[in-house]
Amino acid sequence: MAKLYLGVILGMGLGGLICAFGQKHLNHRAVQTCNAQPDYHRIVTLTSWVGDAKACMHIRYLNNDQTY
Repeated sequence: MAKLYLGVILGMGLGGLICAFGQKHLNHRAVQTCNAQPDYHRIVTLTSWVGDAKACMHIRYLNNDQTY
């Protein structure tokens, strides 16, 4: 019975580590992609359970003060 609990705990820990490393890789790719885009793209940072998540967004989606 203890082996089952240990397997679940180790699996959750390993899964969490994989998610954290994956998020770090995706953040790096988002910065590289955004730097390759024209000047009207910006990096935005979102908070997730893994840590900060970065995304590249066009500036038209960042300004909500305009009415269309």
